[in-house]
Amino acid sequence: MKKNIVFACSSGIATSTVVAEKVREHCEQHGIDVDSRQATVGELSGLDDSVDLIVVTSDVGEGYKTPVVNALPILTGIGEQEVLDHIVSLLKG
Repeated sequence: MKKNIVFACSSGIATSTVVAEKVREHCEQHGIDVDSRQATVGELSGLDDSVDLIVVTSDVGEGYKTPVVNALPILTGIGEQEVLDHIVSLLKG
């Protein structure tokens, strides 16, 4: 199963890179092939409804058609497993 995920942070590089690596690895362990790209938070409205999931490291508000997951716990390590499992659940759902 191939899923498209956008990883977004303020710069589109720093924290989203760390999160993307962990999410891709976790998804792979659960049989999900991830096609990913990184973006800035400002680019999300143009990408909405064109991918399976948006994963962010900051609050982006509501109003997206695409499911959005705040992955800050992956950076802090507090609640990391729950967020990773939630992402797999959304992608398999």
